Amino acid sequence: MKKNIAGKSILGVLTAVAVLGALTGCKSSTNPAATKAAEETTKTESSEEPATQEESSEAAGTAEPVVIHAATGGSPKPFTFVDSSNQLTGHNIELIKAVFDRLPQYKLEIEVTDFTSIFAGLDSDRYQIGVNNFAKNESRKEKYLFTDPIFANEYVAIFAKNNEKAAGIETWDDLAGLKTISSAGINITTALENYNAAHSQNPIAIEYSDEDLVLQIQDVEAGKYDFVLMDKPMFEYYQKEFSFNVEGASISNTLSKDLMEEPFSYLIVSKGNEKLVEDIDKALKEVIEDGTSKEINLKWFGSDYSPSY
Repeated sequence: MKKNIAGKSILGVLTAVAVLGALTGCKSSTNPAATKAAEETTKTESSEEPATQEESSEAAGTAEPVVIHAATGGSPKPFTFVDSSNQLTGHNIELIKAVFDRLPQYKLEIEVTDFTSIFAGLDSDRYQIGVNNFAKNESRKEKYLFTDPIFANEYVAIFAKNNEKAAGIETWDDLAGLKTISSAGINITTALENYNAAHSQNPIAIEYSDEDLVLQIQDVEAGKYDFVLMDKPMFEYYQKEFSFNVEGASISNTLSKDLMEEPFSYLIVSKGNEKLVEDIDKALKEVIEDGTSKEINLKWFGSDYSPSY
């Protein structure tokens, strides 16, 4: 009896295994197609999802703006300076902010640094923009990119009151034998040096100084120097604020061209950022055409020095 029970038990187990095997074989023969279809559906959904997210992100305008680092020396006033509230301001600063207000793809950050450090930062692309009432010259054109002009300049020679020279300066010869003060490396000083190189018998005496322009005007007022050459807008700004006992002599067009081949100020941009220059120029044109540039000029100078395009 025990044998029969055992035999039946074994037979039952074998039958169950056979049935289970048949069921398992059926599952493996029908599921791969379903599994494959499911996998393909999953792959399709997963490959399409990132593109959909990216498109909706772009459509919503949620892409992170590119940070643009600009540097300024914080002088001369009123183009760029730190006010009594320790806020960076001035013509150039307000203008560049107005430009970038029209460029949401960028985030502008401005840093105050030593003047010479602006160029080192541009060379290394630590800064992408220099904003410091920059003029254009040959050495700078070799190393940097320039935007369209942001400011149209004019020049004057500053004399103490009642100086007969204050009637107007037509040529460099009108300044020969006189003593002036000027900063090394700027275009005005370079023009004076070029004149002296060609007229060594009766040169213009140049004393080099890093003094603020207010102090330079005061030195002329006190009779320490015969004259100082400077931007007309800056002189008008300082004269309004300090009422110096001096006069501004007009500079002839010929002499102005000697002082500055291109009498404009620019933003300078580090090499390799051509697209940035293109975008700035487009926004700058809007700022000039809609009158924003004029408003900024009138605020700081009382006259409009916006360049015309």
